Order: sequence, then structure tokens, then C-alpha cells
Amino acid sequence: MANFSFGFDERDYKTLLQQLFAEFIGTFLYLSIALLAGTFDTSLVTVALANGLLVASVVQIIGSISGGHINPAVTLGVLVYGDIKPVKAVLYIVVQILGAILGSAVAYALTESEFRGNLGAIVPGVVRVDQAFGLEVLMTLVLVAVVISVNRKNRRSGSSALTVGLSITACQCSAMFYTGSLSPVRSLGPAVLMNIWTHHWVYWVGPMLGGVLAGVTCRYLFKINVQNDEA
Repeated sequence: MANFSFGFDERDYKTLLQQLFAEFIGTFLYLSIALLAGTFDTSLVTVALANGLLVASVVQIIGSISGGHINPAVTLGVLVYGDIKPVKAVLYIVVQILGAILGSAVAYALTESEFRGNLGAIVPGVVRVDQAFGLEVLMTLVLVAVVISVNRKNRRSGSSALTVGLSITACQCSAMFYTGSLSPVRSLGPAVLMNIWTHHWVYWVGPMLGGVLAGVTCRYLFKINVQNDEA
């Protein structure tokens, strides 16, 4: 069995492949099902609940294998926090992109054109682009901080998957009327299928910056706290 030393936590090639496959499948499932929630004239709360509970379900399935990131912003935040190596983080993001595009294609194929709309492709609505950007940064910061927090070794008991899912629901209920992506690949998949690229950069730069800020914040809150406790 081939072993790697390029910054991976797990040297075992089979384990790495399992983790990458888990991220691919998780992102695929999330996009293929989540996009269906917005194809009908459903309420904001319904869509937010569907997304949150779906994320909780996916994280429950793959969380013990790969950490259940299914979001490049989460992966980047975890990288900044120090819980994943750079090469693995890049590979995670690659398979997340592939899973998102395939999942969006499945959602596209399973819906009729009169119900499909823009397939959930997100563009800034009633807010300015800079406001949408700020909302993406803030909401993703919250999400990524929650993910990092629930994956700490000394965290309190409770369902990590449900906690992450509820944070998605809370953030989307707050921001979906204005924007509400929280994930670059959540926006990328529909954009590729529907060829809608209006201000698409907002949904990459905003969430990724939010992930970085969450990683820095949690590193200060949790890792310094652990060092102080050990001193």
C-alpha cells in the first residue's frame, strides 16, 4: 500500500481515498436534494429547514470519515484552525466542486423546466453587492465556527450533526431573503448548469473570507484556552 508524506494527517492511501469519496458523496447529496427545495414556490422557512436538516443528515453519514465539511469555506476555516493539512484541504475542495456540479446536474435532470426556475442560483437581490458580500462573510463565519467548535476533542456532549444543521437553518432564515449561500459550491453548481454568473465572486470570496476569520477566531478562543489550562 502506497504511503504519502506530503502533509497528510493519515499516511494511509486508502483512508485518504475514503475521506475524499465521503466529501464527494456528501456534497453531491447536499446539492442534488437541497436544490429541489427551491424549485417550487416554497417559503423561506421551508427552504431553510430543508437545507439545515439535509446538512445534518449528510454530516451524520460522513462526519466520522471526513469531518463532513461539504463546503470549501469550512475546509479553509479548518485549515486555518490547524486541523487539516494544506494538500488534503485542496483535495477536499476539488472533490467538493465535482460533487456540487454533479449534484446540480441531477437536480436539473429531475425537475421540469416550469418548476426549475434558476435552479437555486443565487444572485444579490434587494441588497447591494457589498451588503451581500458582508452577509456572506458574517453568516459563513458563524457556520464555520460552529463546525470547528463541535469537532473539538473536549467539546460537551450533543449531536454535532444537528448542531451544524441548525446553524445552517438559523443563518439562512436570517439572510436568505438577501443572499444566503454560505458555500461557494452551493452557488457554483447551479451557476454552471444555468449559466448564471451575476456577481458570482461574492459567493466565493465572501464565504472563504468568513471561513478564514472563523479559523483565526477559533484558534484564538480554543487553542490558546487549552494552552492556558495546561500551563
